[in-house]
Amino acid sequence: MNLYDTPTKPEPPERIYGWQTTQLSLARHYGGLTYQGRRYEIDYKAEGQPLVRTDVIKREAMDAERVKRKEWQEAKERQENLL
Repeated sequence: MNLYDTPTKPEPPERIYGWQTTQLSLARHYGGLTYQGRRYEIDYKAEGQPLVRTDVIKREAMDAERVKRKEWQEAKERQENLL
């Protein structure tokens, strides 16, 4: 890095654990918060209930849907081969 390079901001974390005992604990009243310019929501199902970026939640939901669709398609093909 030279003198004229502009520093880049670090990417906000995907998940924040241990937030319940910090200033971020106000998220429990609102279901989420904005941190470093990104929106976070509480993942009530995960162990430790981390705050998770909303774009990560959407990406994981889309990945799960793709896997589900792929499994469904494979099951359909297996059934067709049985006939």
